[in-house]
Amino acid sequence: MEKDQRVYEALAWASSFLEKNDVEPGVAEVLLSHHTGWSRARWLSEMRTELDPAVWELFQRDVKTAATGVPVQHITGVEEFYGRTFRVSKDVLIPRPETEELIESVLTEAEERFPKDHPLHLVDVGTGSGIIAITLFKELKERGWSPKIQAVDISEAAIKVAKENARRLEAEVAFVHGDLLGPLVENDAKVDIVVSNPPYIPEGQREGLAKNVRDFDPETALFGGEDGLVFYRGMARQLGSVLKQPGMVAFEIGFDQGRSVPGLLQEHLGQSGDIRVLKDINGKDRIVLFTR
Repeated sequence: MEKDQRVYEALAWASSFLEKNDVEPGVAEVLLSHHTGWSRARWLSEMRTELDPAVWELFQRDVKTAATGVPVQHITGVEEFYGRTFRVSKDVLIPRPETEELIESVLTEAEERFPKDHPLHLVDVGTGSGIIAITLFKELKERGWSPKIQAVDISEAAIKVAKENARRLEAEVAFVHGDLLGPLVENDAKVDIVVSNPPYIPEGQREGLAKNVRDFDPETALFGGEDGLVFYRGMARQLGSVLKQPGMVAFEIGFDQGRSVPGLLQEHLGQSGDIRVLKDINGKDRIVLFTR
């Protein structure tokens, strides 16, 4: 190819190259925006503009990297979630759109259950890049609460990423290194809301995962033991010690865990509240809500 390329030529080459390597061709658009600094609307209007040679060189390099299966978010270092840009790395799970529905369910329930003058205490378990804790801090504050939010993760590397996201997005979140709800149990701390998107993929499904997930997302953020329920089981045992009344638990779950996770909550919290399973936009079981 010629060294100097117009935008439309660069996109055509990149899309074709990625498709031949079984990678979503839309990745080319993400990388173009990343390297030019242009919005989609801007580069659509610049289709016949010649790319700067340095930009073209970097764009080619990253397209070839993406073609090997490396997630585009690991190349750009960012991902959008709930209208905000978050830093990501190999140490954290790349945010998924389904988790935005978990945010929505928490906000909806909070509106119904907690007055705005209530000093709302919330913990995000397995925070990863901090998307849940940070987003809920921002959204709850915009809606009139003064939330006090903690976020727990067993990975110190993940906490480092989450702290950077909180700093950039001006979110007041207390990050704690620990295992599940252990830090709260040890300190006899109580919260109004427990929210978590824990690792829930059964170990036996490892080989069936997409290559860019299996080979690049951290294992500790994906797999929930042999049956996928290890982390739910652990949290269910601890919830009675940390959840206030009234209180709420919101878990993201795998599409086939709409009975097993509620069963664990029923086992450990008994008849003390109401359990519901919400479906995602694709009609699959995705969120378990426990309220009391």
